[in-house]
Amino acid sequence: MRRDYIAGIYNTCDYWCDRCAFTRRCRNYHMGEELEQCERRKPASDEENQARWDSVDAVLSEARTRLDDLAAERFDDLLSSAEEDDAPEAFEQFRAEQDARDKVVRSHFVVKAAAAYMQAVSEWLKSAAPEVKEVADRLVAQARFTAEAADARAELERLEDDVDIVVWYHTLLPPKANRMISGLLELPEQAAWNDGSDVYGTGKLMLVSIDRSLAAWTQLLTYLPSQEDVIMGFLIRLDHLRRGIERAVPQARAFIRPGLDEFASPE
Repeated sequence: MRRDYIAGIYNTCDYWCDRCAFTRRCRNYHMGEELEQCERRKPASDEENQARWDSVDAVLSEARTRLDDLAAERFDDLLSSAEEDDAPEAFEQFRAEQDARDKVVRSHFVVKAAAAYMQAVSEWLKSAAPEVKEVADRLVAQARFTAEAADARAELERLEDDVDIVVWYHTLLPPKANRMISGLLELPEQAAWNDGSDVYGTGKLMLVSIDRSLAAWTQLLTYLPSQEDVIMGFLIRLDHLRRGIERAVPQARAFIRPGLDEFASPE
């Protein structure tokens, strides 16, 4: 069946397919589905697998026959050229430049703030787990044994949803921060902000992730009032990270990601 895929939608998404409204139009998602279907099929027999490899070997043999003469001559030329140039010096210079760039990336405020947020949230998730479970258990009991069962079930779903959002995005932000800042350093000085560069799409993804995290933490305050000081600290961290992104890439918020920011709902 032909699908109306949105080109590049998976380049700036958050990989949360279970929560995505556009899986029907994502090529990556359907490739993954097809792979899972293949894995669920009956395994091929030894004879079938051997036949496949025999076919590959036959093609490889033919390719080598065609390439041997031409490739050998060109390889000798390349080898002679490599021995004459300053390849070791060029490699050392390249490595030094890469190390210097990586150091700049690691020291950037956005990268450091995202990493610090992830570490702090990871520690909180461990320490607050008993309290979150206690709240969830109370809502489960209310859903089973009280007249307000429907309200309790809705509250429980909201609590679980908020925790899921916090968990998902706190680990997404650091790698995306590295990706955005690394790309920013490589951008030509005169690059147009809406030229489709990965930098702006990644910045937009980070801002959306922060917005959703802010909303989730704000709602968690109603369930975990004893955690107010800590949660307010996370809100401040996220706001600082948002400001850092918008300062580094002022155009990120306006960037339109394919599909994700083009439609209010799937077509």
